[in-house]
Amino acid sequence: MADDLEELKLKLQGLEYQPGHFRDLLADPLTQQLWEFLTEPINAARMETCTFCGRPAVECIAPGLLATFSLQLSDPGNDRYKQLVGHMTRQVMAALGYAIQPGRVRITRDNLFTVATRYDDAKQGPMITRGQRENWLKNTADTPFNRWLDRQTRNPDGKMSREKLRAVARHWNIDSEYPQLNAGHERMVLGCMLRRRVPKTEYEND
Repeated sequence: MADDLEELKLKLQGLEYQPGHFRDLLADPLTQQLWEFLTEPINAARMETCTFCGRPAVECIAPGLLATFSLQLSDPGNDRYKQLVGHMTRQVMAALGYAIQPGRVRITRDNLFTVATRYDDAKQGPMITRGQRENWLKNTADTPFNRWLDRQTRNPDGKMSREKLRAVARHWNIDSEYPQLNAGHERMVLGCMLRRRVPKTEYEND
């Protein structure tokens, strides 16, 4: 745990908050205090834990925020500071290598936040739900592009070969590999990358 916290400390060292449309709050001491709280390695670790569990990053730090800044953040008139926390969290998570998931998630249990953003490990590609996979199979699996890709990536027994898939990706200058994902998920992620890279003339007459 200590080694993990030291790694987080190194990643966040020197990170400066970019206020954007919260520039009017930059001179407020509370803004600096919130930024220091969010860039504490232990709080970054809590946000990573929530992310690994598929939950919004701020859900795990809300108790600490309330304990430290209860007077300021529990006031309904200070909702803008909660928005500020979300804005800061986005920058902290980006510095740690995470990307925003589309949409926002409702937090049903008692919490400082009622809706919040989830994040993915940007190196792993987007998180794909069962519903998204079923929708993909129904609407896009049997398309010229996917038939073209299947011919190059399937073994004689019909099973997809990761090695062949990665070879096709490398041919189109995509060096990404995702051994931490299951084969179907890696196929979907690399397939999305290839679809943007491969000219339609390669497969449109399939």
